[in-house]
Amino acid sequence: MMPIRESRAEVPLYPDDLLPQLRRALAIFPDLQLRHEIERVFLEGRSGPAEIEDRLVAELRQCHRASRKRLAACLAQLHRDTRSSETATPREPITDPRA
Repeated sequence: MMPIRESRAEVPLYPDDLLPQLRRALAIFPDLQLRHEIERVFLEGRSGPAEIEDRLVAELRQCHRASRKRLAACLAQLHRDTRSSETATPREPITDPRA
């Protein structure tokens, strides 16, 4: 019978606030998409000149892209934080880009 070797693999320890931060950030993505779709449908269904509608939809699209980009940057930072061995510096809380 071969002796069993005990493995000393290190288990990563993450800050206590990481899971709530990730949950909050990931929950915002579908909310952003739903809000964008609702506002787009509203704009496309209103009466008025097509030029105004086109401009408003383009502005909405640009705002939506910017919000998604900010949220993706927050998620990327959280990812870097989890991969970093240094957890001594506290992270900024995730702010909802919809606000």
